[in-house]
Amino acid sequence: MPQLRWNDIDFLDFFAVEPTVEDFGVSYNYELERDGLRLLFTLWQFESVIQASLFRGTAEPALFTFAAYVRGEARFINDERGRYMDFEDCIVAPSRFWYVYAGDPFDQQRFPISATIRLAIDPDIRIGFVNYESRT
Repeated sequence: MPQLRWNDIDFLDFFAVEPTVEDFGVSYNYELERDGLRLLFTLWQFESVIQASLFRGTAEPALFTFAAYVRGEARFINDERGRYMDFEDCIVAPSRFWYVYAGDPFDQQRFPISATIRLAIDPDIRIGFVNYESRT
């Protein structure tokens, strides 16, 4: 799998919290809380995978969780349109290991339709799918 195209300084600026980094930089975990909701955002840079889980406070299990294979890049946007992260050309999946059953998500012939995922955290946590693309 290709490596994620991202900038760790942009993520630090965006999340404004130090990530918990797994040994050898395998994964970066960012956790924050807004208005009673807690976001756990993880990225696996060597697999080009992100995962977002949203919780109500400290309650378990998560209200929802999804993973995405980022075939494009992760971009921090901070301009007149707002302050958010865009993850371009994503294949959304229920878990990080979904590809074991579904096949290679980076194969654009097999998975020709993708989405851009937009994450905003100020003033509230907002996750949206803002652009769908077909590569056929």
